[in-house]
Amino acid sequence: MPLIRTRADIDDLLDGPTPAEEKLLGACLAGKPCYLGDAVPAKGTPNPQVHIRANVLRYLITGGCKTHPIADWGIVLYGAHVTGALDLNFAKAQGVTGLIQCRFDNPIAALQAKLQLLNLDGSAFPALNAQGAKLKGDIFLRKVTAETTVRVTGATIGGQLECDDAIFNATFGDAFNAQGAQVTGSVFLRSITAEATVRVNSATIGGQLDCDGATFNATSEHALYAQGAQVMEGFLFRGVRTGQGVIDLNAAQVGTLADDPHSWPPKDQLILDGFIYSRMENAEFPRLSDRLDWLAKGSTWGHEFYPQPYTQLAKVYREMGQDGDARDILAERERRLLRHRFFSAVNLNNGTPEDGVPLRQINFHVILWSFLARMVVGYGYHPFRSVMILFALIALSAVFADRAWQTGGITPNSAHVLVSPGWLAHHAVEGAPAHVWIGEVIPTGWSPDPETPEQKWPDVAPGRDWETFNALAYGADIAIPIIAFGQTDAWAPSVSRGAWGTFLWWWRWVAPPRAGL
Repeated sequence: MPLIRTRADIDDLLDGPTPAEEKLLGACLAGKPCYLGDAVPAKGTPNPQVHIRANVLRYLITGGCKTHPIADWGIVLYGAHVTGALDLNFAKAQGVTGLIQCRFDNPIAALQAKLQLLNLDGSAFPALNAQGAKLKGDIFLRKVTAETTVRVTGATIGGQLECDDAIFNATFGDAFNAQGAQVTGSVFLRSITAEATVRVNSATIGGQLDCDGATFNATSEHALYAQGAQVMEGFLFRGVRTGQGVIDLNAAQVGTLADDPHSWPPKDQLILDGFIYSRMENAEFPRLSDRLDWLAKGSTWGHEFYPQPYTQLAKVYREMGQDGDARDILAERERRLLRHRFFSAVNLNNGTPEDGVPLRQINFHVILWSFLARMVVGYGYHPFRSVMILFALIALSAVFADRAWQTGGITPNSAHVLVSPGWLAHHAVEGAPAHVWIGEVIPTGWSPDPETPEQKWPDVAPGRDWETFNALAYGADIAIPIIAFGQTDAWAPSVSRGAWGTFLWWWRWVAPPRAGL
C-alpha cells in the first residue's frame, strides 16, 4: 500500500477517500470522534460506509499534514472496517489513538511506536505487535478478540494495561505477551480467555496484577508465566479456571496476595518456589490446612522439593500476628523435607533404589533422628509437645512400677538391707516380701509380744523406716533423669519375682530419657 503523507495523496494515489474516510477526515478536522457504527463490522468485503484503508488511518494517527492538520487530541474512531496492514512501527502518534469496535483484516504493527494512549476496546484483529512501544497513558484492550499473539513485550506504559474480557485465540506459543513491560499503573486481565500462554514474566507493574475470573486454557507448557515479575500492589487470583498449563510464579514478587483455593491448579501445574508476597487476604482460606494444601501443590516440581514457599508463608503469618500457625507451617516444612530425603533415595512403591542411589548410602539414622525430632518437639517449633510426652512417660512408668510392686517384683535397693536379718527373715515369703518387710502385710505366724499385746506389726517391722514406695514418684524418677526423687535409689525391680519385675527392670533402660533420646 502506498505511503500517504498529505491529503492530496489520498486523491492521487488512492483515487479519493471512501465515504467512511471522508467522514473520518471531517471529524479529525473538527476535533470530534467519528462514529461509523456501534458494533464490530462483519467479516468479508467491507461496506463503503465503514471502510477505512490502513494507510489513510496511519496518516491521520501521525497527525495529518499542514493542509489537513489533526486536532491535538488525536483520533477516535468507532465501528470501522480497516483493510490493509496498519503499520505504526517507529511512528509517533499525535494525541489519542482510539480505534474502538473496529475490525482489522491484518495484524496491527506498532513496534517501538510512541503513542499517547492506545484504545482498541471491543475490536477484532489477527494480532498486535507493540513490542518496545512507549505510551504516556494507557493501553485499553477490553473485550478485544485477537486470533494470534498480542505482544507488548518491553513496552513502557505510563498508565494502565487493561484487557478485561478479552479473548486471545492463539492456540500455540503466546496468546498475550507482556514480558519485561514496565507499567506504571495496573495490569488487568480480569475475565480474559486465553487459549495459549499469557506472559508477564520480568514485568514491572506499579499497581495490581488482577487475574480475577480469568480462564487460562493452555493445554501445554505455561498457562500464566509470571517468573520474576514485580507487582508493587496486589496480585488478585480469584475465580480463575486453568486447563492443563502451568501457573509459574517462580521468583515473582507482589504486594498483597488475594486468592481462593479453587483457583489454583493441581500439583505439577503450579510453581511457587521463590514467590514472595508481603501480606495476604485469607478470607477465602478460613483454615490453615487449605493454605498447606496450596503449598503442597506448588512446592514440588518433578522429584524436587522446594522449602522456600513454606518459609515465605510462615514469615507472612508471623508478621500478621499468627505465630502459632507460622510454627505449624515450619513444622510441616520439616516433615516434607524428611519425606523427600527418604523418597528421593528409595522408591517405596517398588522397593528399589531411585536414581541409582544404593540403599547403603541412605542415612537412615538421620531419617530416624528427624522422625523423633518431629514426634518429641515438632522439629523445635512445638517444644511443649515434649512436656506432654514426658507426662505420658511418667504415667506409663508409674503404671508399670505399680504392677511390679503389687506382684512383689520390687525389692529394697541396698546390699546391706538384702543381707540383714530383718530382710532374710521375710525374703522367702511368696508374693511380695517387701510388703512384709515394711509392715504392709503381717507375716505368717507373727504374734505381738505378750508384754505389749497392743503392739502392731507395722510398729516393729524391720523396714518400717525405709523409703516409702510411691508408684508415681518411681515413674517420675525413671522418666526425669536429671531430678532424683529417691525412689530408684531405694527400690529396684527384681528379675526373679515375676514378669512385671523383669519388665520394669528392662523398661528402666529402654525408656526414652534413660536411653538418651
